[in-house]
Amino acid sequence: MNLPAELFPHSLDWFLHIALPVLGAIAVFFMAIAIRRERRQAASNAERSRELERLSSELIRSNRMKSEFLANLSHELRTPLNAIVGFIDLLREGVYGELTPRQSVPVERIEASANHLRILVDQVLDLAKIAAGKLDVQPETIMLRPFLLDVTTEMESLASEKGLAISLTLGAALPTVRADPTHLRQILINLIGNACKYTDSGVIAIRAAVSDEPDSPRSRQSTAKRWLCIAVTDTGPGIPLVDQQRIFEEFEQIDAGPRTHSERRGTGLGLPISRRLADAMGGDVTLESEPGKGATFTLWLPLNGSD
Repeated sequence: MNLPAELFPHSLDWFLHIALPVLGAIAVFFMAIAIRRERRQAASNAERSRELERLSSELIRSNRMKSEFLANLSHELRTPLNAIVGFIDLLREGVYGELTPRQSVPVERIEASANHLRILVDQVLDLAKIAAGKLDVQPETIMLRPFLLDVTTEMESLASEKGLAISLTLGAALPTVRADPTHLRQILINLIGNACKYTDSGVIAIRAAVSDEPDSPRSRQSTAKRWLCIAVTDTGPGIPLVDQQRIFEEFEQIDAGPRTHSERRGTGLGLPISRRLADAMGGDVTLESEPGKGATFTLWLPLNGSD
């Protein structure tokens, strides 16, 4: 069908004067809606950003207050604890008269409980210091052989209470190491004590040697060429792979048993604090374990050129 040619000027005039303005108005309308939507989204994002900043500030403030509270609480608890331990020493020394065999047993239990409580208080205080970035590290040159013998001897009584044996294997040419002796002792006591806690029978094996092949994420990132490795291996139930990272988080425990089972329950702070203390000395604490095959916790400390 052929349209008359005289209609085309009228169609062009209709398009220019009616259709095009209408299409322009529609485009402007949708652009206005899009701009309004973008402004609302921008306002919403700004509000969310302000809310996140507020929540972040509150979280930082809450963590700071928690750390300050834990530090103050630990200091406050230490005063009466020191008094209890001091009076126990006086009783054992016979300052108030000789203890009868019947009195000696409860005094020993009081002493053991006070020492346990003092360890818990120290752990909380260390956690607060680490969280606040105020952990004091004072490295000294440590002769490893007598140091490790002393720590192992100290832990033998804990192992013997459960019928466990402790074996200590030292490398032939064990060097000295620059580390904070207090923190190093605390790490080893935590690792050995943890092994004793979760092992019902068998041997707690402690091995110290020098390694040129780092085997931990922290040691692989270091420039140190030689590392001191102190491994604590138990014959306990082992730790599933899914739980191996979680046990290094504060207050986390794996198979701790019921709350009345005091032998296995604790604060869940020993391993996290041990790893953070090792990190403060430039080292690391790693874990190798399989269910039913025990666990090996290894402390890595860097050795400098003079060690």
